[in-house]
Amino acid sequence: MSDPVISVEGVSKRYVLGSGIDYAEGIRHVVERMVRAPFSRRHRSPETTRPVDQREHWALRDMDLQVHPGEVVGVIGHNGAGKSTLLKILSRVTEPTTGRVRLRGRVASLLEVGTGFHPELTGRENVFLNGAILGMTNQEIKSRFDAIVEFAEVARFLDTPVKRYSSGMFLRLAFSVAAHLNPEILIAHLRLLQKIRLQDAGHGRELPQSRANHQPCGL
Repeated sequence: MSDPVISVEGVSKRYVLGSGIDYAEGIRHVVERMVRAPFSRRHRSPETTRPVDQREHWALRDMDLQVHPGEVVGVIGHNGAGKSTLLKILSRVTEPTTGRVRLRGRVASLLEVGTGFHPELTGRENVFLNGAILGMTNQEIKSRFDAIVEFAEVARFLDTPVKRYSSGMFLRLAFSVAAHLNPEILIAHLRLLQKIRLQDAGHGRELPQSRANHQPCGL
């Protein structure tokens, strides 16, 4: 069997409840907590003064997973089971507290609608901005630009700031950019895919041709 393109080894993710600082969360969260700390102490209840180990929440514990080329894997579980946390770790949005994640290949993540889109920029400008954030070169974006716009069906509004787009237009354009990345690994949140399906219901719209002929592994 070929080597896995996604390898998760002993991954755990800890969050600290209340006002404690969990340095594994990332610098942005640490700075936010430090800024809030002087104000939160004024209103701290006896509940928040318990030892840190009583205020910890482990979203994931000793997670192991392998995904091989061509496989499509769904992660299911009850609310709070750590599904979204796992996807964020795989997408490098957050780091695991312990364990190791290895990804082999180009990765595209569809976790939140329009991540990397700027509301004041036009649809055209956001295609180039978001494409660059996702890892496409300027030449790749130019070569796929017409296909991205055609699939999103926003040609008439391409030079309009996306803050004036309807939610459906915004969603289609964001998805279209990510879909044309042609990744080896696609990480997608079911909630986002459901929104796209609802938006396109009745329109007979299919995945872009570049994606239809490409079968990445994914979650």
